[in-house]
Amino acid sequence: MTKPTHIDQMNGRTRGAFLDDLRPYPEEIQFVLNRMNGMSFWAWSLWRAPEGADLLDSIPFSDEYMQCVGTADACAIGVRYLDPDGTAHQYAVGRPGDQSGEPTEVIYYDDGRHSVTVYPHEVFTADEAAVVFYAYFLTDQVPQPYQLRELDLSWLTAASDEGAD
Repeated sequence: MTKPTHIDQMNGRTRGAFLDDLRPYPEEIQFVLNRMNGMSFWAWSLWRAPEGADLLDSIPFSDEYMQCVGTADACAIGVRYLDPDGTAHQYAVGRPGDQSGEPTEVIYYDDGRHSVTVYPHEVFTADEAAVVFYAYFLTDQVPQPYQLRELDLSWLTAASDEGAD
């Protein structure tokens, strides 16, 4: 086992050091993603721990991460990056493809209580997603030839502003 450098989180709740104690990291990523069933396990996130963090002491969050939702048969991948000024940008990850018109593929998660709609080329199987996640694990970037589509999250700001009244 190597010293953990990343943190993973399941269903937006359970998080811990991402370990290679049972299998090497590429196989562990593939194993985890293949367990996604859309009901009891429907979301997985991965991010690099801060330099020098003692993951036995605390498990810090990050403003930059890769995540996916759905099932092992059909999941959507997202990634979040920060600009140097701290502005966050959220992207859908996909293979090269047509982005004309509106997205049409609905990925359900959390036992069908939630969904995300993406383009057909943005739907991945767990094994396909594992390739993208492992590259992100190594480099903190989405590899070529995958493309990013920025998501409009302004509704989140508007919703939080409305709640401030």
